[in-house]
Amino acid sequence: MRPNETVRLPAPLRAFIAVVVATGAAIIVHSARSIDPSLLNVYVFGLAALTIAGGRFAIKVPGRSATVSVSEVFVFASILLCGAALPVLTIALDGLWTSLTHRNRRLYRALFNVAEPAISTWAAAHAFYWVAQIAPGATLSTSMPALLPATAAMAAVFFGLNSGLSAVAVALESGASVYQVWRTHAVYLAVNYHAAASLAAMTVASGARVNLVIGLIAPLLVLSYVAYRESSGRIAQAQRHIADVEHLYRASVEMLAIAVDAKDQVTHGHIRRVQRHTMAVAKALGVSDVRELKAIEAGALLHDIGKLAVPDYVLTREEFETIKKHATMGARILTAVDFPYPIVPIVRHHHEQWNGRGYPDGLVGAEIPLGARILAVVDCFDALTSDRPYRQRMTDDEAAQLLRSRKATFYDPAVVDQFIALIPQLRRNDVISQSDEGHVGVVTGLAHPIDHSAHEPHGLTLRSTYLIPVAARDLIDERAAELGGAVTCLFGFDEAQERLIVAHATGRIGTARASLQIPVGSGVSGWVAVNRSVIQAADPALDIGALAHRLGLTSCVSVPVFAKLDLFGVLTMYFTDARMIESAAPSVGLLAQEVGVAIARGAAPLETGTGARRHLALAAASK
Repeated sequence: MRPNETVRLPAPLRAFIAVVVATGAAIIVHSARSIDPSLLNVYVFGLAALTIAGGRFAIKVPGRSATVSVSEVFVFASILLCGAALPVLTIALDGLWTSLTHRNRRLYRALFNVAEPAISTWAAAHAFYWVAQIAPGATLSTSMPALLPATAAMAAVFFGLNSGLSAVAVALESGASVYQVWRTHAVYLAVNYHAAASLAAMTVASGARVNLVIGLIAPLLVLSYVAYRESSGRIAQAQRHIADVEHLYRASVEMLAIAVDAKDQVTHGHIRRVQRHTMAVAKALGVSDVRELKAIEAGALLHDIGKLAVPDYVLTREEFETIKKHATMGARILTAVDFPYPIVPIVRHHHEQWNGRGYPDGLVGAEIPLGARILAVVDCFDALTSDRPYRQRMTDDEAAQLLRSRKATFYDPAVVDQFIALIPQLRRNDVISQSDEGHVGVVTGLAHPIDHSAHEPHGLTLRSTYLIPVAARDLIDERAAELGGAVTCLFGFDEAQERLIVAHATGRIGTARASLQIPVGSGVSGWVAVNRSVIQAADPALDIGALAHRLGLTSCVSVPVFAKLDLFGVLTMYFTDARMIESAAPSVGLLAQEVGVAIARGAAPLETGTGARRHLALAAASK
């Protein structure tokens, strides 16, 4: 944001700044009128100059937003030597100079940076003299009984107002918690201010007065500043190294998550969405421990990593005993990695159930790690509201109702209630995330059957559209016969590349193949055409509608067909016995490769298709 841009401040922040600025202005005006000329000398002006100069040597505390400097020593020394008026004007001038030299200048910030230090200094000075029961500018002595409590009061009041007013302003501007903003730098400021006040009091009360402050203490403070700066520089360098290691760690987690996402393309985007939702629920439930949050964040990304060790044909089948292994396999994979956060328990136990009937260990209730309990709810909801090749997605309301019905049996009731309350906000955030990252999701038509009765034959016939080489047709017919007479369709793209039409089919399809059209992206075969990925154990009705029921077809395998590295179409085999899928799937994949080779050998030169894909144009293919 540029310095001259108009900033619309929240009303509470405007009101707060107005009160602080008005109070600070009144204190500055009062201080300017009440300066005692008899207290002004070269040493006092020297302290003022050191105050402003010391503020230029502020050091950022590594890993925190706080800064410390030597200027507070001179502020407190000025208070002890000449009262409140001159230190107030000096520190107000220092605040103005700081604001004018800041890269991100704002008028309201400049006014606040002038007014707040003036308030803190004025109050600190009056606290000292009130506790010490002496007049401003009076001679101090180390034998004074009230010196210690008065100095502590001065430092405490300065610290409380300076850190408190600043924290309120930052919190109102950023929307964060006042306490969270304050606590990030409170310890460092408290130590700095109390040390500065103690040093100033000992110096002034010792009788050496200003000569010692300027001649001895100033060089010592400079040396201390140099030493601390060198030390903090080394700490900052070490923290940058830690940040680099953290970045590599996060990148490794991302790569593992991408590997899972690439294998399980039916749920593309599922992992990233689950991570966002899991973190939101964890924070809403009050999880604040950094290690636990990092574990939940990484565990949400890697919860399905065990699928890398599960055979492909299981991922979409009801082979429950086999797929259950992915939780233990995932834990075993991550145990070998030795992550710095407790990720393994979350991945291992995210399929445990509240009533103890989950897997792999049958944990009950609070025995299940909180991260795993949250992930179980979020993972289930996302799966229910995403399309699958074997069922249609649920609406958010339907899925939420199902979660409610499983409270205290499958899932932690508190987690379910919190997650359901967050669903509207999570969905809004999903839209923002998709627009920011570039949304690549599941094709929405996947689980919706195609209504072929709505489509009239458009005159495209096998002979006029695709002339499939005899070798490819023979391969399909022979392999279909070997697999128990499976109904088989080889789909190709129409001229507009918007629909799949039948390029070749086995006999049982009959005359229906002339009107069989599948929009690209819909049904099982249409999804495969877009995602170029295999689907197994899907419902044939999603492709061929009522014809599947008439032919007694219960399951199918659909595989993309490539010729000369370009997508030709889709080969789908429909079966009457779903138990054949496991043994037939490898054969269908091999057949798709053989058909692609046969087509390529008899194909015309490649043409570039529309969009991001290239398809093989076979209108002039020879037999």
